[in-house]
Amino acid sequence: MDIKLSKMQLIHLGNICKKGWGGYSKPSDDLEEMVKNGLLEKTAGPFGDVVYRPTDAGRSYINALQ
Repeated sequence: MDIKLSKMQLIHLGNICKKGWGGYSKPSDDLEEMVKNGLLEKTAGPFGDVVYRPTDAGRSYINALQ
């Protein structure tokens, strides 16, 4: 995979990330880029927020780095 991620993107990819909490009122460009690359999936959360979770490709990317 030829995708280059920033340190913050790698941290986000290894965890479940939410938009709408903690002062985030708009989508993160870093997270949206990973959704477009197929590394994260985006679903509606229970509180009107958006939940980002790593896809199988995202988990494989993280595992390949370890």
